[in-house]
Amino acid sequence: MAKLPHRSAKPIAESTLRIIGGVHRGRKLPIPALSGLRPTGDRTRETLFNWLQSDIVDMQVLDLFAGTGALGLEALSRGAQSAIFVEPQAQAAEGIARSLQTLGLPQGSVQRMMAQQFLASCAARFDLVFIDPPFDADLWSTTLESLLEANILADQGLIYLECPKDQIINIPACWGAIKDKIAGKVRFRLLAAQ
Repeated sequence: MAKLPHRSAKPIAESTLRIIGGVHRGRKLPIPALSGLRPTGDRTRETLFNWLQSDIVDMQVLDLFAGTGALGLEALSRGAQSAIFVEPQAQAAEGIARSLQTLGLPQGSVQRMMAQQFLASCAARFDLVFIDPPFDADLWSTTLESLLEANILADQGLIYLECPKDQIINIPACWGAIKDKIAGKVRFRLLAAQ
């Protein structure tokens, strides 16, 4: 897996992930020592979950390109009803499974497969979908198209996108940004049906 330029060169607290809010606030979880595997930064996660506030409670969450599982674990800590973590890399998927077990979160499950494969075979509906693929793989537009075709986003569902600030993404016309922020070299936004 190539080094991802959008995440800090130094992992948070040296190979750990910190849950920043909810019932597991402050818990530190080990993450696999894999090149390029970095959690979404604390400030970015804090901003995202401030946008969501109490709406996260009881949501069905899909964490595509899960990596460390930072986004889905944070959602579960803050009251999401369930989360599916999609991660093809074996060590990363095992790391997420260990984190779920450590935190006692049986409402989380890991699917070891590619995001496109999962979207093509999934029949569940989700209230929130996290899309944060490796920055060196241009997967945002194709993932959004696959998500639209799969029709698995709930009627009032939300999509979180994280990408390089200059990345051009073809967002289907049925979705528009309700929140949009740039922090350093990263742009992140929340999309909803228009």
